[in-house]
Amino acid sequence: MASGAALYAYVEYEKVRVAELKKNSKDQAYGKPLVGGPFSLVDHDGRPVTDMDFRGKYLLLYFGYTFCPDVCPEELEKMGVIVDKVDKVKKDGVLPIFISCDPKRDSVESIKEYVREFHPKFLGLTGTHQQIKRVAKAYRLYYSSPPKAVDDDDADYLVDHSIFFYLVDPNGQYIAHFGRTDTSDFVAEKILEAINKSQ
Repeated sequence: MASGAALYAYVEYEKVRVAELKKNSKDQAYGKPLVGGPFSLVDHDGRPVTDMDFRGKYLLLYFGYTFCPDVCPEELEKMGVIVDKVDKVKKDGVLPIFISCDPKRDSVESIKEYVREFHPKFLGLTGTHQQIKRVAKAYRLYYSSPPKAVDDDDADYLVDHSIFFYLVDPNGQYIAHFGRTDTSDFVAEKILEAINKSQ
């Protein structure tokens, strides 16, 4: 009987100890995700640019395409609101960048016209199919173009892609990403927190 009571007490003690360990481990971070990296693209004025051209600036990146029927326009509208909210507190706090994941149809000229519709500070970037694949892979972006997006003359297709904003610091390092459910207030607040933390 005594050994049964001791065993029961030990099991209860272990349950409490394991629960405490689990609770404490939820708040721990284990390294930094490998997101982001160097890129070489062309801006909406036809100038070659690399990630090094943006050093010293906070960037808010969004990957999409100009033929996107609904999601990209909604997210770019939200991105413009975020930029305005950040600018009210910190002038030129973040540079909004649109990167095309449809280089076949998104010419330099079409991107320039497209981003102008959403915010005057937007910078549009594009490149070759291989350049876009590299930057998408660096940012862990899922995108899927049908074969005719690369090999065919047909221009009627949709590009499936992840829907995130990526916040990048002035050293070119990934800070965070934000999804569709994150409000413009929330994203602006997180950007301002990052800016304030670095000063």
